[in-house]
Amino acid sequence: MGVRRAVDLTLDLVNKDEQNISTFGPLIHNPQVLEVLQDKGVGILKKIPVAAQGTVIIRAHGVPPLQKEQLKASGLTVKDATCPRVLKVQAIINKHRKLGKTTVIIGDRNHAEVDGLMGYAGPDCHVISNESEAASLQLTSPYIIVCQTTQDERVFEKITDIITSHCPGGEIFNTICDSTHRRQEEVRNLCEQVEAVVVVGGKTSANTTRLAEIATGLGRRVLLIESEEELDVAGLRDFDCVGVTAGASTPTWMINRVVRALEAIPGRSDNRLANGLFRFVRLMMVSNLYVSIGGGLLAFACSLLQGIEPRLTHGIVAFCYLFSMHNINHLTDQQSKIFDDPVYLQFSRKYRKTMMTMATISLFIGLGITAQNGWRAFFVLLVMSVFGVLYRIHFIPKMLAKKIKVSRLKEIPGSKTFFVALAWTLVVVLLPALQNSAIISAKTYSLMLFILLLVFVRNALFDVFQVQGDRIMGRETLPVLIGARQTLIVLQCVLGVLLLLLLVVYPLAGLLVMPLAYWLLPGMLYLGAVTFLYGKDYWSPGVKLEFGLETTFIIIASSVWVGAFCCP
Repeated sequence: MGVRRAVDLTLDLVNKDEQNISTFGPLIHNPQVLEVLQDKGVGILKKIPVAAQGTVIIRAHGVPPLQKEQLKASGLTVKDATCPRVLKVQAIINKHRKLGKTTVIIGDRNHAEVDGLMGYAGPDCHVISNESEAASLQLTSPYIIVCQTTQDERVFEKITDIITSHCPGGEIFNTICDSTHRRQEEVRNLCEQVEAVVVVGGKTSANTTRLAEIATGLGRRVLLIESEEELDVAGLRDFDCVGVTAGASTPTWMINRVVRALEAIPGRSDNRLANGLFRFVRLMMVSNLYVSIGGGLLAFACSLLQGIEPRLTHGIVAFCYLFSMHNINHLTDQQSKIFDDPVYLQFSRKYRKTMMTMATISLFIGLGITAQNGWRAFFVLLVMSVFGVLYRIHFIPKMLAKKIKVSRLKEIPGSKTFFVALAWTLVVVLLPALQNSAIISAKTYSLMLFILLLVFVRNALFDVFQVQGDRIMGRETLPVLIGARQTLIVLQCVLGVLLLLLLVVYPLAGLLVMPLAYWLLPGMLYLGAVTFLYGKDYWSPGVKLEFGLETTFIIIASSVWVGAFCCP
């Protein structure tokens, strides 16, 4: 939490176009995050200047109070990103120092957090790093014991016992961060289930190396890496089950990259069929074929739900448009994939020209088919295609852009989630209606609302998966604006609204073909289950989760077709 808070605070300042931003020392102990911040113009201040302008951010580890005052005196605007857990330790030390007590800090002597804590303790302070130092410590005055927040729980207990055995009367504060404690215990539990452990994090990070030491001590093969590029692919093939953990300063996007890279490595017992199936699924996902097929099948189902005779062209047009737009937008926005999916990034760089050519041809095929089915459908698809291509392009005039502070559609907060849902709604519901009838019925409008909300949930879930990458890129998606957990709550409410529409409103008003519409229920329940399992951390981000999410449309389309067969 403390690391995420520090990085988010820094990125928020960057995305607000603040000038001369720097951190006092490395913000966190993770080189990849520091590199991202450096690329965004965030410098590292190593010494306190006599006079300066701009904003300086106090790193997550905290600093001595004197240094903080000196930074303010230099003329810099100070933003404090000290972890709240560290602030708590600082407050404990400060309170007891005023009472005349000696401070004993159990931690790494050269760690940035310990240096900051020593500043609050004053000269009457002792730093203990190991059991031998604890045994030789002599204390004659009242004292307190605190701990570096990322220390090993068991080491803390051993050192504390040694100190109190020959210096009784001290007051002990276990200030190890809850997250650190839980992660260390989880690593011990994890080692009972796996053959090897990959620890992701900065090699200068104390808590990261401590996790590696715990796993090594339990007899597991350990790989301490900073990125997926350091994975020993050949060595990992000798295992069937590999665990992944990470240091406190490792961002979620880096963990996800490692997990995706591990998923692609066949295990010792994997047969060729299973490995081939996984590769096929991954290809369908990165090429956007699977989601486009789901959209094409959904168009057929939506025709049935409107009481329209399904045509092959309904599904083909939907497939062509979705395949085209998803690929064009993904291929023109590869930067975000740096933070989400190294496998997709590798695929898109290798087959960029091929996929862009296929996307363009697909778009023209869809336009050609609709042109043969009436000018209204063609016009709607043409406008949708133009706006789909313009989504990432600066096309709003500069004078207007300055006033509204938006020069392209993607800069509208939350626009990605809504616009994608709207495009799906138009192509799978409205276009089949336009191709079949001169009059748009109430069934069409009611189904458009239903599909809009349904696809909105799907899109927002993908935004939750990619929230850190979107924040780094400065995108104001719904999870970035209100938080990932709050977004999941919103999505649960939207699913509740969909359930109410399907079971109460639409049957009473006769707004869909009933009872066929009830066959939408399996897909809705499935989507709700995916949302719930992810929200409870039962399903981690990766190819399997994304494939599972996209399967929603296949389930809905299949269910409706089964319903049409059973209840003609």
